[in-house]
Amino acid sequence: MTSPFEIFRSPVILRRFQSGGYTNGRWIDGAYTDTQITSSIQPMKGEEMQELPEARRDSEGYKLFTSTLINTVTSVNPDLVLFFGKTFEVVQVFPWQNAPAMGLVNHYKYLVLRLEGQ
Repeated sequence: MTSPFEIFRSPVILRRFQSGGYTNGRWIDGAYTDTQITSSIQPMKGEEMQELPEARRDSEGYKLFTSTLINTVTSVNPDLVLFFGKTFEVVQVFPWQNAPAMGLVNHYKYLVLRLEGQ
């Protein structure tokens, strides 16, 4: 069943990486695949920015609300998300798992920060 919240979501590209490895003593990044997902994109509030590590507080940041599970920077192979022509890394996830009997939609809230140089 499609979520009734889809009407509030925008297309976002999810870039998922496969594991890399060493070839002849040199590290080679794993290949990636781009998949389109939908997400509500919201600006981060000042107090949310203050919860980030000090060196990252000046980064461009957003909140994403989506039903898609995204690998964060604490994962072995973190995903990237692309929107507004920029590339972002996912720094935190907050699962919002609701009671289906209540008719509420399970989803995730992600905090994403723009990658430097992107």
